[in-house]
Amino acid sequence: MAVRRRQSRFFNHERYIAMYSRTHPFLSHIKERFLLTGPSSSKKTYHISLNIVDSGITFKVGDSIGVLPVNNPQLVERILRHIHANGTEEVFDTRTNTTCTIRDYLLHKANLARVNSTLFKLFCEKGKPSELLLPENKSQLTAYLDSYTLLELIELHKPASLSPSELVKPLMPLMPRFYSIASSPKVFPDEIHLTVAHIHYIANGQERLGVGSHFLCDMALLDQTPIPIYLQPSNHFTIPSDPAKDMILIGPGTGIAPFRAFLQERIATQSTGRNWIFFGERNRASDFYYSDYWLELEKQGHIRLDLAFSRDQKEKIYVQHRMLENQKSIWNWLQAGSTIYVCGDANEMAKDVEATLQRIAHDEGKLSEEDARLYIKSLRADKRYLLDVY
Repeated sequence: MAVRRRQSRFFNHERYIAMYSRTHPFLSHIKERFLLTGPSSSKKTYHISLNIVDSGITFKVGDSIGVLPVNNPQLVERILRHIHANGTEEVFDTRTNTTCTIRDYLLHKANLARVNSTLFKLFCEKGKPSELLLPENKSQLTAYLDSYTLLELIELHKPASLSPSELVKPLMPLMPRFYSIASSPKVFPDEIHLTVAHIHYIANGQERLGVGSHFLCDMALLDQTPIPIYLQPSNHFTIPSDPAKDMILIGPGTGIAPFRAFLQERIATQSTGRNWIFFGERNRASDFYYSDYWLELEKQGHIRLDLAFSRDQKEKIYVQHRMLENQKSIWNWLQAGSTIYVCGDANEMAKDVEATLQRIAHDEGKLSEEDARLYIKSLRADKRYLLDVY
């Protein structure tokens, strides 16, 4: 990790990109952290404010921050005990051509949540052979490895006489976690805000915690724990250059994060374009992130707000259902030149939203199904349909 340096905050965007990176991050600290979800919620989502005073960081709304997390120390100690290591043994990092202790390697450099076939072969060499390594069982092996963490696989196979160096060599690298920036530099010049969903679930009878979310929400101490970060700039996902342009913002769950930044920026610059937000979650009483902020903006006339809380009624309602309820207005906004932004889940939500947009084009624009598809394609080409999905 890089040594924290004091720098003037007046660096341009290009200089910042060169200054900090995955291999040379800025060491921030958490200034503020609080729950956005209520006591009755089935999940935990946090607002986190990172201190960037004297960092030289400049960013724009729509950018993301890469966070280099630290693995759970309890998991690391359990792994060390299983291989009979005390943690001070030195291992070689082939990616950086440097040495460090195995404890530091497992904490900061190794992916403990996933294992690959190379590691599994090593375990089988040190223990019992497995038919999963036969060529005809490749798909079964992939499914098997996808279901276990490093610790679980060690506990299951109990590889004998496995040295620290042998263990770390086939491990995959610990990758950065990326979070949309939920604040505008015009409103919070010395902070970067994040909206972080705490990942927690049970698999194979074991508790699993999201590496990045556990680090930020549980492990990191306020104003103390170094948080290594660097900028992931967006080349397209940002507010229109014309302040009079309208925006339709579709961001269920933590997908709302960049749109909080968008609205802060638009209000700070007195933009005249209209803003329409579609937000969805499970329950209004416990999962309406930043509710006071959105309701106040609606009251002041800064936004049009449509909400979809899937579990507040018998039949589930999602953002695409609210879009269909307002399809005539959405079509009118599109005809007036509005840009549509979608942020959040790529697997289902984004696909459902696109299918809904095509239906709106078909119904309201009187287009054939093929022409409706081409219309959505043209919005993409004109940079009026922008996605930040994951």
